[in-house]
Amino acid sequence: MPKLVCLSGMNKGEEYELSTGDNLIGRSEKNSICVFDKKASRHHCKVIVNADSLAIEDLNSTNGLRLNNNFITGTKPLKVGDHIRLGQTVFLVSDRMAKEEEVSESAQMQKQQKYENLLQQTAFQVTKTTALRKLKTDKDGRQTGFLSFFQRENNEE
Repeated sequence: MPKLVCLSGMNKGEEYELSTGDNLIGRSEKNSICVFDKKASRHHCKVIVNADSLAIEDLNSTNGLRLNNNFITGTKPLKVGDHIRLGQTVFLVSDRMAKEEEVSESAQMQKQQKYENLLQQTAFQVTKTTALRKLKTDKDGRQTGFLSFFQRENNEE
């Protein structure tokens, strides 16, 4: 069964199985594939799957639709390996089934990377002469202040 693999944009890494018939793509949650892209229309395009063919149709989107980096209008045939771009989101047309072990290994690598990123954001080393200020950010990366860390000395004489 064909699928779309998101290569860039907010949906990056997601895979979407295409069902027989119309597969609507856009910002609206009512679509088969909901993309989180401000430059995508609510109902941007549709991928049409028949028994022996694939096609894509632009649904009069505001910012247009690109197939293999060329703007298209109307309906065009699709094949495995084609790239679909709407806004900042790029999909690859694929028919490969992911192996279960590849998926679990990929998920494990993503978790490890997330953990390492968290460590990089929070880890620091304090020495006897360290007076450190760490920039404090919220979950969206905006700066909200700073935290100060000082080495406390014991003056017991």
